[in-house]
Amino acid sequence: MSFLLFLAALASQPSHAEIPPPIIDMHMHAWSLKEFGGESVPGCVGSKGIDMHGIDPAKPFDFTAQVTCKVMMQSPGTDAAVLAETVAHMKRFNIVAGVISGDRPIVAAWHKKHPDRFIPAANFFLDEGLPPASHVRTLEAQARSGETKVFAEVTAQYRGLPPDHPALEPFYAMAERLDVPVGIHMGYGAPGGPYWVYPKYRAALGNPLLLEDLLVRHPKMRVYVMHAGMPMVDEMIMLLNAHPQVFVDISADNWGVPRKEFHFILKRLVDAGYARRIMFGSDQMVWPQTIAVAIDAITGADFLTEAQKRDILYNNAARFLRLSKEQIDRHHGR
Repeated sequence: MSFLLFLAALASQPSHAEIPPPIIDMHMHAWSLKEFGGESVPGCVGSKGIDMHGIDPAKPFDFTAQVTCKVMMQSPGTDAAVLAETVAHMKRFNIVAGVISGDRPIVAAWHKKHPDRFIPAANFFLDEGLPPASHVRTLEAQARSGETKVFAEVTAQYRGLPPDHPALEPFYAMAERLDVPVGIHMGYGAPGGPYWVYPKYRAALGNPLLLEDLLVRHPKMRVYVMHAGMPMVDEMIMLLNAHPQVFVDISADNWGVPRKEFHFILKRLVDAGYARRIMFGSDQMVWPQTIAVAIDAITGADFLTEAQKRDILYNNAARFLRLSKEQIDRHHGR
């Protein structure tokens, strides 16, 4: 590198004062593009506007026919590019930690390459069926070794199961015993999902109140409701009121649904007094650009105070994960 290029490179680096405050992302994914049908996968930035105009059931189901999306996006063309662009966005916005779930080999590879940036997570489920009892021992071994530090995203709803299905009871008991946090999907799925991609998905199984008996049975378990059960905000508030150990993340809805709708629900949660139990999540799948949209949904919310923004973007997750003072100081450059 020539001396002039060296100076230019230095000038392009942000100064310490320009580095934004740290963010923790409680909901990310490490998947292959093959999970989404191949290279350069299209997606909808729902926060920019969507029209859910429905379909004629007499015609063959067409996912694209049910929704008009005002702004579309494309994924990177390769799995390596998905990781590289995800990390680039994390560095740009100073996302110091991200909880990643997905394909176990890909989760392990991402964590190995960036051990200080990614927190590896694992689902209770192995495939579309109920998880075998032996899988409890596998996950316990992973948790004890540090290979898995969060159990998420628990996707019973996509499998047509309530979150407290008896087959999952040994998994929750193990998580409580080992003090491993659990993130449970509740709320929206893919539009029209039962007719093309998730045949067992049922909207009613996203009701946060379905968690009540589970929470009472395992009062020491750290639980966060992914997507905050959106759009069932009244039920979510009822659950938060009755069960003070529960936190929520607000992932995907901060870029996947119209911004006005997302802000309405977020404001309801904040106005009800739960700003210190809301955690940021992007639900980055194979579209790293959604990270910026998700962050803007918080930083651009004029009904939030600066203190509330910092709680949602970092402080609440730091408490939930029980980060040490040393970790928090390091994240803040202290």
